[in-house]
Amino acid sequence: MTTYRIEFGPAWPVPPITVDYSDPTQAARTVAEHAIPHLKPKLAEMGRPEFADCFFHTDQERTVGQFMWLDLAGGRGAKFCPARLTAVDPAAPDPTCGAENDGDFCDLEPGHDGMHTADATVGWTDQPAVRSV
Repeated sequence: MTTYRIEFGPAWPVPPITVDYSDPTQAARTVAEHAIPHLKPKLAEMGRPEFADCFFHTDQERTVGQFMWLDLAGGRGAKFCPARLTAVDPAAPDPTCGAENDGDFCDLEPGHDGMHTADATVGWTDQPAVRSV
């Protein structure tokens, strides 16, 4: 499959997105265009607004991803906003239930705990972290 649902860690205010990865370069651009407007306020709050000039990167298996910021001239970089990728059938309905805090089990969202915390990010910290590279 070349279509993936991307869910970001709870510490980062980025809604999930479903992206066609048949062209990985375009897919990474699509994820960045979707996420950066959501990341800018959080990065500014953290005192690192320059990190918004970043790109999305996944592992070779396309199971996890993150944003990376590089300062080539300064020899510095950072990784932030971890994400989990799950292959999906593009013809299937969006797996995220539309209700916001219904407290009920939702068959459309595996791992739904009534607060719309899907399996992808259960147990992830709700505190943003930036790792230097």
